[in-house]
Amino acid sequence: MATSPSKLAGFLNRHAVIAFFLLATVLGGGVTVLVVQGILPSNLALVSALSALISGIILTAIVDGRAGLKRLLARYLIWRVGIGAWLFAFVFILPALLLGSLANPLFGGDPLILHSFAPPFPLLPMFLVFFLVAGVGEDLGWTGFLIPRLQIRYNALISSLIRGVLWGLWHMPLWFCARSDPVSLRDFPYGSWIAQRGFWFSIAVFFVLFVIPWSIIYSWLFNNTRGSLLLVSLLHGSEIWAAFLMVGAGIDPLNLANYWGYGVVLFGVSILLVLTSGVEHLSRKHSRIIHS
Repeated sequence: MATSPSKLAGFLNRHAVIAFFLLATVLGGGVTVLVVQGILPSNLALVSALSALISGIILTAIVDGRAGLKRLLARYLIWRVGIGAWLFAFVFILPALLLGSLANPLFGGDPLILHSFAPPFPLLPMFLVFFLVAGVGEDLGWTGFLIPRLQIRYNALISSLIRGVLWGLWHMPLWFCARSDPVSLRDFPYGSWIAQRGFWFSIAVFFVLFVIPWSIIYSWLFNNTRGSLLLVSLLHGSEIWAAFLMVGAGIDPLNLANYWGYGVVLFGVSILLVLTSGVEHLSRKHSRIIHS
């Protein structure tokens, strides 16, 4: 007996978090497997990020209909959020990386040599690609769809931690494929990290120093900008500055030793944001964004 659209929508609404996670993981993992099997070229592995966008749009359309889609997409039109939020979204990653990279030699990494800096690729086109694929591709789903639903039941910190765990698990097909066939995913650091320190150690570092801190930082920005997905996606897209700076300054982005200091800075910033903004809303001025 076929399930009626209203029953399906009700079921998915009640289980929206797990439905989103499963759909995004299947779609994203499918792209990764196709890359490893040689069906898709390795430079399309990043397209797996679009699985979050596609899943968020599909589930929103089923559960909330056209009106819900309009509300979700309208979050990309929230831009009057103050110059401080714009500056944070565009340039936060640069001082975080610079400060963290100063500690590279302590961990056996490459020293930061700015006088030898040379741009390795056209910056603006690459930023646009990262903004659309990594930013919009991931954050429409992981932030725009998921966080407001989590924040109905949990405070902003717990919601961020849950999102961080699920977001990290969503990356696991890449990790497992990088473990078995790092050549197919040579543009990602995971295979090199696994070879240097082992599979489980690399995953632990990935979660503790990067996924969880970034999840808190994204939620903090989202809640403090009245739910602006534009600013969150710009912040996510600004990760290209890190690659630009590391490669241009002669720092090997595939060497895990070059991420220790940077990861510690991110971890410290996330702790500071929690302490100064509070666990309930991750904001002193605004209430956490909830799905309605």
